[in-house]
Amino acid sequence: MAATTTATITRCIDCGRVLRATKSIAAGRGPGCQAKIRKAIKAKAVAEFKPAQVAKATELIADGGIVAIRGRRVFRVVSTNGASTYLTAPQACNCAAGLRGQHTCYHRIAATILAAA
Repeated sequence: MAATTTATITRCIDCGRVLRATKSIAAGRGPGCQAKIRKAIKAKAVAEFKPAQVAKATELIADGGIVAIRGRRVFRVVSTNGASTYLTAPQACNCAAGLRGQHTCYHRIAATILAAA
């Protein structure tokens, strides 16, 4: 009996293109999408936020903890402890900090970065 192997195809979580490079597969994004995210982080859109919050948002994006569910308008994000998920957009978030509304949570900042990319 012959052994069969199936090749796993990995796609970019942003644009859906097939990823071939090991570095891209590990990141979950192709080089073009990575470049767009880096450009959005440096843009004026995130200049109004605190650097520590932008760093947490960047880490969330790099870890794949934020996924677009309705185009680039609404995103599902994972909480810091990984126990729950929230819906977020550049305008609002339903996490505890987002519902209080005193400060912009890093989930919204990550959504702002991805929406701008």
